[in-house]
Amino acid sequence: MHRALSLVAVGIGAVALAACGDSSTDHLKIRDVLINGKPGFSVETVTVTKGDKVDLRIDNNLPAPHGFSIDAYGIHRVVQPRRPQELTFTASKAGTFRIYCQLHPAHQPATLLVVD
Repeated sequence: MHRALSLVAVGIGAVALAACGDSSTDHLKIRDVLINGKPGFSVETVTVTKGDKVDLRIDNNLPAPHGFSIDAYGIHRVVQPRRPQELTFTASKAGTFRIYCQLHPAHQPATLLVVD
């Protein structure tokens, strides 16, 4: 399998869920893989609870840079090959938000769902 970009953190499966009513830290695991011949995120929807801290580790195993963006949270990263980045933000707004590669418009996006 061809992997373009890995977004990796220790977590429970591909989607991390927070405990009800408690502020906690969500650890996400997302991989960029080929889907029907096009790069895309392996998880369609990532669900976290509003108020929680979200930790990501972003890896890029390809020779070219790749992006990771969530506009609603002001996140716009360019991940260079073999130079992992760590990213932390607080899920302060409830709603549905697009996760996408700002460098490659054909890259299939994912969704961040922040629930109350």
